Amino acid sequence: MDLNEDQLISESAWKFLRSNTTATIKFGEHTRNLSYVIAKTGELIIPAMVAMLQPCDTVMFVPDYSEDCMELHVSLRQFFATGEDGYLADRWNVYHGESPDVQWAMVDIDAARFHEMFIDGESMCRENCLAEIEFALCKELNSTHKDAVRNLCSENTSVDVVDPVVVGIDSLGLDVRASFGIVRVTADTVLTSANDVYAMLA
Repeated sequence: MDLNEDQLISESAWKFLRSNTTATIKFGEHTRNLSYVIAKTGELIIPAMVAMLQPCDTVMFVPDYSEDCMELHVSLRQFFATGEDGYLADRWNVYHGESPDVQWAMVDIDAARFHEMFIDGESMCRENCLAEIEFALCKELNSTHKDAVRNLCSENTSVDVVDPVVVGIDSLGLDVRASFGIVRVTADTVLTSANDVYAMLA
């Protein structure tokens, strides 16, 4: 397999991870369904049970444990909602609502398996190039472009989101909160600026 094939597989895996927000996590002999968000630095953020934070083999299956899922071998790092990383818990709550768990963890991906191919974990952690403008851009879209966002969701995903709330923007697309969960709107081209995002709505 040459480098180009490796890169294509890595890109495909990253897009798949970005396009989902749910997973089944297996820690020791236990499993649990959960939702995640991706931090601006690329780590996954999840609410965690105390048992999940104990040393053990931990695997996440995205979007759930099924035949065609992505398998992530991960390590968890606890952080506190009241500490300097508390904004990460806030981000999760904006996406998914108030968490029933009070413990939180950053998820480091050690390795991944996608379509029977193994992928180095480092390639699955990528910074969001739009992180500096993401909050302001979400606020602007939600205050003055709701109809355009609703139309975009309908055209892109065939889902009618009656009251869309844009909660995340990255180079590959938009995350839109609906009453039933997160709708992923994938961009046709890589987004590198606010103008690129507005062009999606035109």
